[in-house]
Amino acid sequence: MVNKSKKTGNFLATIFLAKNRRGSHVGMIISFVIFITFIVFLYVVVNPAVNTGQNQKTTLDYIKSQILKNVSANFTSASININKNQGNNCVRLQNLLFAMSSEIDYYYNAIIKNESESKQDAYRGDVGTGDIGDLKINRNVKDNVFFKIYFSPEFSGLATTTINCNQIKEGEDYSIGSITTGKYIFENSIYKFIDYYKTNYEKLKTEFKISPGAEFAFDFIQADATRIDVGEPATTANVYAEEVPIQYIDNQANILSGFINIKVW
Repeated sequence: MVNKSKKTGNFLATIFLAKNRRGSHVGMIISFVIFITFIVFLYVVVNPAVNTGQNQKTTLDYIKSQILKNVSANFTSASININKNQGNNCVRLQNLLFAMSSEIDYYYNAIIKNESESKQDAYRGDVGTGDIGDLKINRNVKDNVFFKIYFSPEFSGLATTTINCNQIKEGEDYSIGSITTGKYIFENSIYKFIDYYKTNYEKLKTEFKISPGAEFAFDFIQADATRIDVGEPATTANVYAEEVPIQYIDNQANILSGFINIKVW
């Protein structure tokens, strides 16, 4: 005869174990739901910050390219060799400027230096004397026979003069050496851009097609460490910045090193 008390105990134990299993499954489901909820919450909180940082980096790269484009201009250098038998200090290189017009369209905007990189007094001919396409160089000393001519629309145009100089011809008395042309950053262009930023900031943003709500500023650090600050972010702004090393050309055709520090927020 089976003990009823024992049967009843086994039955209750089975029910208890089933309930424990069910409770365990429910607990696991609840824990999983809490975990997923936490992950979603963390993503929602962190993702805007990540997106904002990426957006700022994209905006900064774009503004950097626009600034560098706006402060750069064409720059051409040409070397000139004069035969040593040319005895006068002042020489007139026949048709040199007109010859350069086949290379560039800013051939009157030039700075001339000797091989020691000292700037030389130089002029273009006068239309009244029929030598308008000639380049006149006061060499100071007769031993100066090698010159570099730097052309750029950022340089002032050569003045005309009626000074009578010894005329020399290409091929016979002088030769044009290597000619190189490229885009370079100019100090004067940076100053112009700074003035435009200060007086037309909103218009500049529109021209750059910068998204509403985005702002930018920059600093120009010159070769002598002089710093020009242009614009200032709000103290509460989340600022993303990059310091860009540059080489720039001053108004004496010297190549200098500096930085442009760009900030977006």
